[in-house]
Amino acid sequence: MNETLKESELWIDRGDQFAKSGETEKALECYRKALEINPRAAYGYFKRAQLYININKLDEALSDLNNAIILNPNLSFAYFKRGSIYLEMKSYKAAIEDFNSAIALNSDFPFAYFKRGVCFLKLKRYREALEDFNKAIDLNPTYFEAVLYRANTFFELKQYKEAIEDYSKVIAMEPSNETAFISRGIAYGALGMYRNAIEDFSTAIALKPNDPIAYNYRALTLIKLKQYDKALKDFDYLIEKKIPIPDIFSNRAIANFFLKNFEEAAKDYTRAINLNPNSSVLYYNRANAYYNSKRYLDAILDYDKAAEIEPKFANAYLGRGNSNYVLGNFKEAIKDYSKAITFNPRLYQAYIGRGNCFMKLRYYKKAQEDFTLAIEIRPDNPLGYLNRGSAFRADNKFSDAARDFNQFLKLAPASNNSMQIRQWLKKNGLPVEA
Repeated sequence: MNETLKESELWIDRGDQFAKSGETEKALECYRKALEINPRAAYGYFKRAQLYININKLDEALSDLNNAIILNPNLSFAYFKRGSIYLEMKSYKAAIEDFNSAIALNSDFPFAYFKRGVCFLKLKRYREALEDFNKAIDLNPTYFEAVLYRANTFFELKQYKEAIEDYSKVIAMEPSNETAFISRGIAYGALGMYRNAIEDFSTAIALKPNDPIAYNYRALTLIKLKQYDKALKDFDYLIEKKIPIPDIFSNRAIANFFLKNFEEAAKDYTRAINLNPNSSVLYYNRANAYYNSKRYLDAILDYDKAAEIEPKFANAYLGRGNSNYVLGNFKEAIKDYSKAITFNPRLYQAYIGRGNCFMKLRYYKKAQEDFTLAIEIRPDNPLGYLNRGSAFRADNKFSDAARDFNQFLKLAPASNNSMQIRQWLKKNGLPVEA
């Protein structure tokens, strides 16, 4: 019996040597012979399972690990390996059970804590994930992946300062890891620390010049900083390289829009719509680009489409109302503004728009009512006072007009209308308080 066991162990040793030299088929044959001689050789199944994992034959590896565990229930690495396969297969609960067994047999097993933490992270059980990553790092303070995943967990918990601290540790361990710079940049962005974020994204690009993720995040952050021309360059680079990034055209459209390249913005939104034809927001944004290009009829068609896709889209009706107002279709505009108010009673711009239509139709009292509602919603908005003052003036209520005009002057002393308002007040012997 002892001779049989020794012969089996010799075949396992030979298999190990072939495995180390990369001679997979010879190694598998050695393990097969070892198990043929001694079918109860748990290590033979375990070693062959490792080789199957290396060549991505996971079903065969699982079968061998099952046998190894049945023959030796105290083999902690067998549970760890099987748990790792379940993790790769996204069977997280089964993986957790195996990592639990591995840890029960060996409480100082940092890799098992780490991988169980990954499972908890995937299941959004963030607090348990943190506990496991902490334990893995306690056992191995230089465990790079554990620190990185702990940072990711902090990020998911919106504990951005702690995430940044861990990403910084990762960078200290691996200064050339561009992913850590990107992740830290995103965390800085979440805290509104946009310049720090830009610096990290730029470092990531310097480390890996063709990294599209870093370019995309840098461009989005540049928009936050209102550096639209620089953002445009990054988006141009990504599109020129034909890198498939979600929302790339709509994001570049934002930069073009704020640079007042409205026609270019509209073209980008068209490309975005071709990729996502059921997005009410994309039609709405293209409509805004058309509106600012003075293509009001095109704008109306897109506002119509946005409202068709999302019937309660208040801003789409507001935009259509603005377009109809510019075209002189005041009664149609009133209908649009009223619909916008139905779906969003706090949309003060719709009250101002409808009030302006009433002014054009000389319904001054109705205009006053709408401007008053706009002021009640946004008392800090100077336009409400200016327009209501104009409505009072048109209705020959000069004292009320003077009160509103003075409030407008207080809120917007440097407005283009300020000098004209002051002149009117003085000409009519009314007080000028600002």
